[in-house]
Amino acid sequence: MNKIILWIVIIIIIIGGLYFFLFSKPSPVVAPNISNNPEVVIPKTNTPNPVSTVNTETKKSYSVSIVNFAFSPNSLNINKGDTVIWTNNDGAPHKIAGDNINSSVMSKGQTFSQTFNIAGSINYYCSIHPAMKGVINVK
Repeated sequence: MNKIILWIVIIIIIIGGLYFFLFSKPSPVVAPNISNNPEVVIPKTNTPNPVSTVNTETKKSYSVSIVNFAFSPNSLNINKGDTVIWTNNDGAPHKIAGDNINSSVMSKGQTFSQTFNIAGSINYYCSIHPAMKGVINVK
């Protein structure tokens, strides 16, 4: 009976490894890595620069904590020009990806920030743990 359990565990580990290998996206090479600085806004490539009427006096920052393999809060309502700062409070690494969002892999304690200048619903997830999902509603 113990051999059967051992084989089941081995098969689960192999399937998990294959899933990670097949469905994780490689990180783009960027030097230097300034994505953890909340004061730096990294321009998106292949995205037109819209004319912005954002009032700089009302810009706000919002925090999202990554804890227990979940985003908290997993839904935010913000205004154009506001910034979201994700902090990894898990022991596991996480990588935020989605609609024009692409962080580097974050270890425990690391942050990633992004300013949103276009209205709409932005869906995002952890590309290492795809069950982790969130949404940013920009008005």
